[in-house]
Amino acid sequence: MVPPLPPVAARLARRLQLPLAAPGPAEPASSAPLELDPLQEAGRQLRLAREARGLGLRQLAQETRISTAVLEALERGWRDRLPERTYLRTMIPLLERHLAMPTGSLQPVVPPNPRQLNEGAVGKGRLRRFTPGSIDVFTSWQATLLYALLTLGLIHLLNLQQFQLASRGILSTHPLPPLKEPAAAAAASAQTGAELLGAFPDLQPISQAASGKGLRLLRKQARTGGPDLSLGILNLTTPTPTRVEIRSDRGGTTTLSGVEGELALPVLPPFRLTLSPEPQGAAVRWRGAVLAPQSGEGGTYAVPPTQATPSTAGGRAPAPSSP
Repeated sequence: MVPPLPPVAARLARRLQLPLAAPGPAEPASSAPLELDPLQEAGRQLRLAREARGLGLRQLAQETRISTAVLEALERGWRDRLPERTYLRTMIPLLERHLAMPTGSLQPVVPPNPRQLNEGAVGKGRLRRFTPGSIDVFTSWQATLLYALLTLGLIHLLNLQQFQLASRGILSTHPLPPLKEPAAAAAASAQTGAELLGAFPDLQPISQAASGKGLRLLRKQARTGGPDLSLGILNLTTPTPTRVEIRSDRGGTTTLSGVEGELALPVLPPFRLTLSPEPQGAAVRWRGAVLAPQSGEGGTYAVPPTQATPSTAGGRAPAPSSP
């Protein structure tokens, strides 16, 4: 034992912050190993064996047909996430064979008493298991509460959107009026139809034909002696290649290039025919009658002709004689 220091030396040592006594021998470190949870140790061995083979959780789940959530619970030692004891007894040998692990290395995962599966979860709660990176994040009550808050927020935003549309006049906030009774609706439709037919009688062609209106119009056109606008045949004879252009007064133009020889076309009058360049010795016939070119416009023909022709006593122009 070291004798005590004199009072003066003790005060000097306290001022200099020196140790007052020599250190004793160091206590030997405890050689007892730390006791680990058997489930966590088995999960660590499972993780090491999986990583040694270069497999991920999802890949191992696909190869063994075991869900990723169960494999994650095994590796992290989550007793409250493990399935039933019967399923574990079937699953553990399959994992050991697939990862080439020693037989029985994962046996601590299977509890000897089925009640142990629920005893480990007592007092722990689910709050410490609620992590965004966990696969089973939506299986806890915290996630259910989060889902409810998100749903309420979406409903609130939808209501705000409806009110904004209504304030702009895009959406109506009042319900639609009920439909009328079938009899009242039919009467209103009949009245509207009668008013429409009274304003536009041409919408009833069958009634007008039965009353003889169409026959009267046809007789009126026959008395006036108007031009014949029915479909006819246009015959062309060109000794040299010619560009033929037929322009209808009703709208539309037909152009043919390099026409040589004889050509017959069905045409609906009135129309204008242009031949360019004007061929020498060309012959143009309309319904078998020779058609003369317009005066001052070489290679241009018109049906009906724009030039005035002498009329007979009946007021009709004589038909041109065929060559």
